[in-house]
Amino acid sequence: MKRVLGLVSVIVTAGFLGGCGPDESGGNFKDVDELRAAFTDAGGTCDDWNQSDTVTGALQSGECGDSSQLSVFKDSSGVQYQITEVKKSDKAEGMGDWLTGENWIIATDGSTESAVDLQAELGGQIVSFEEAN
Repeated sequence: MKRVLGLVSVIVTAGFLGGCGPDESGGNFKDVDELRAAFTDAGGTCDDWNQSDTVTGALQSGECGDSSQLSVFKDSSGVQYQITEVKKSDKAEGMGDWLTGENWIIATDGSTESAVDLQAELGGQIVSFEEAN
């Protein structure tokens, strides 16, 4: 009986620990400042922040120097629209990978942050533009 209870304890503990970590959906952010804070907490570099609000369809957007662009949308349909538009365009080549969440996109050039490293902290999905056309 002790052996069975010990095994159950290990399985329950492993299941509990396996559930810890970032939300696979990446969750959502109320504004680009909240996204920027999460980005830097996850290891992203953003010393030269400029909230430009230039991303079409985004509620808010900004750049961390020349290496990263952060955008917050009303909902997931805005994120999907942005991905589709870029994949259809001639801009897709050389875009690298984006990390996306329910209502946000982090686009990095890979020079200072990697989408994979950020995903480990923030969750979300990686969108690759390597074979977009």
